[in-house]
Order: sequence, then structure tokens, then C-alpha cells
Amino acid sequence: MEKTMKAVIKYDNVAGATEVREVPVPEIGPKDVLVRVAYIGVCGTDPHMHQNLVSFKMNVPLIFGHEFAGTIEKVGSEVVGYKEGDRVTAETHADYCGECSLCRTNQYPLCRERKGYGFKTHGAFAKYVKVPARILHKVPDNVSLKEASLTEPLCVAYKALVHGSRVEPGDTVVVIGPGPIGLLCIKMAQICGASEIIAVGTDGDEERLEMALEYGATMALNSSKDDVLSIVSSLGDGYGADLVVDTAGVSPTLKLSMDVVRPGGQITKIGWGPKPVGFSIDPIIAKAVTLQGHFSHTWEVWEKCLVLLEKGQVDLKPLITHELPIDKWEESFELIESREAMKVVLKPID
Repeated sequence: MEKTMKAVIKYDNVAGATEVREVPVPEIGPKDVLVRVAYIGVCGTDPHMHQNLVSFKMNVPLIFGHEFAGTIEKVGSEVVGYKEGDRVTAETHADYCGECSLCRTNQYPLCRERKGYGFKTHGAFAKYVKVPARILHKVPDNVSLKEASLTEPLCVAYKALVHGSRVEPGDTVVVIGPGPIGLLCIKMAQICGASEIIAVGTDGDEERLEMALEYGATMALNSSKDDVLSIVSSLGDGYGADLVVDTAGVSPTLKLSMDVVRPGGQITKIGWGPKPVGFSIDPIIAKAVTLQGHFSHTWEVWEKCLVLLEKGQVDLKPLITHELPIDKWEESFELIESREAMKVVLKPID
């Protein structure tokens, strides 16, 4: 087996400090496996990290990549239940303490010692990645590794809608931001039984809004042209949306969320927005609204999402609009930033 591999490295916490480098193949411990990466999904956060536009510091030098699937190349001496050749995907939680109160109550994604792939520890923009067996998940036989590489965004949507929000049959749900997470939130709202599912985008999102209708939205609105508040207020009893899911994260979408949510309703914020909001959030008080942040996913969510893929209840294939070799990472970032691509998957370099 080769001793080095090519990987996409963020080498400094400044804009543009990213390049392909030759690095050692990871050494695994007794409770780890070495995964040969088949496909890596490009997350919308990756270009922001490349340009240093995120609100957190990265542990540089750092290999990008937290959405991946592949086959097990090597198994640690204490690993049980997995063998070489198994088709797997993995959670993003490369490391966490396992001992604190959050870890002990199945909130390990929030552990202060957590190190996420591609953020705090080396990720999967490479030929191989080291994975602790405790975060591995087997890919069903009828699900391709290309599709399985996008399990992570599906898990974000599942946990946000199923565990983190209240969605009941007959509800009106507004999803702001028709990117991959937004579309998958729409699909989860549909599965949960929401009766009205309104996708909200802006100029440049026309094709994404069309795809939102295919994923289960009952209505698609462009906030630059449509009066979203009036339209949402015309539905049902006129009080607004039972749930607003903000996958965009910027200040104007929080303002829109507060406008369209009904009294006693809920806003689930997934999208990051590092800039100050610049307005009062008193409508949350006046309406007695629940505003909550959502982050990440847990083991059982991954297992449920793989069942959804196996049973065909969610189809991730339409989201994949481009496939490129890993040395075209910069092109993939440009495709994501320009919204020309919905989802790009990269293939490692042999």
C-alpha cells in the first residue's frame, strides 16, 4: 500500500490559502479503520472556509471534506463488526471525549472536545481517511457510494425536522434557502406530513426553486419578486407558518422568518450568519416564538437516513449535478458559489 496521497489542504487561516499537497496516508489506531474514499461531497461551507469567511478558526494545516463514502481498506485490531471491503459512510464527529455529560446523553456533537472532519481534524478530500469505528455506518447494497456520500446533509435535515422541530399533518412549513439542505428539509417536511410546504429563494435560485417543487414543496417563491409575507398570511387561518426553517442564515432571512412565523410557532435556524443582524428580535417575544439553532446529527439519525435511502423514500441522486476529480476542487468551489451546481462530488486521485 502506498505511503503518501494527494489531498486538498487549507494551510493557513487566510483567504485563498488552499492547495493540493502530497501528504502521508493516515496511520490508524486499534479502534479505527482506514477508508478508501470513493466520493466526497462539497459542502457550501467549504468555499467559505477557503476564503476565510467563517466565524470559527480552523486547525491548519487541514484537509477539507466531511461528506464521504468509500470502502474499508484496513481494520484496527480492536474493531468488531466491520471488515476490509465493507462499503461505509461516516459521521462528521472524528473525535469527542465520550465521557462528559453531553456525550453521555447522546449530545456528543456538542462536546467541547469534538473535532469535526474538515474543520478541526483532517477530512476526506484525499484518497484515504482515518475513521473511528464508533461513527461508521454500512451503506445498503442498493445505494451507490456516490449517493451515500451525501448522507450527511440528509442527516442534518432529518435531525432538524424530525428531532428538533414540531411538524404535524396539516402544518404550514416555510423553508428559506433552496440549496441541498433546504431541499432535504422540504423532503423531510413532506415525509412528516406537512400540508403546505413553501420554498423561498431569491434571484438566481430559479432552477433550485423548480427542484424544490420536485422534492415536495407545494409552492416556490422568489423573495425578490414575491410578497412572501402576504402570500404566507393568505394561507390557512392567516396567522402564518407553524414552522420556518432558515437554511440560508443571513440577517434578512432571520427577519423574514420572524415576519412569517405564526404566534406560538417555531423558527429552526440551520444556516450560519456570522454578521450582526442589525435589527430588533423583539417579534420573537411578541409572538412567543421558539427560535432555536440546529447543528449536526447523531448515530441513530444516520441509521434512519440510510433506511430512507434503502427504501427509496429519499432520492439524493438528483442533487448531484457535477462530478469532478479532486484536483479540480477550485472549480467545484466556484460551481457552488455561483449556484451553477446544486451538489458537486469529487473523486480522489490515484
